[in-house]
Amino acid sequence: MTPYTVLLAGYLGVFAVALLLDGYARAGHGPILPIATVLDAAVATPAGRCLVWAAWFWVGFHFLAR
Repeated sequence: MTPYTVLLAGYLGVFAVALLLDGYARAGHGPILPIATVLDAAVATPAGRCLVWAAWFWVGFHFLAR
């Protein structure tokens, strides 16, 4: 197994867990909020907007710019 494969599997695992948690939150179980609600709260402040933009830029630069 190459390091690239391990890294890709790790990122896919994190993405799958995020989707499962979002589905769990949307079903109304527990204190977990859906991702959309968390992002709405994050972009309500200028600092939050800057952090969301920086995270989106990082993802785009590392995964989409090849």
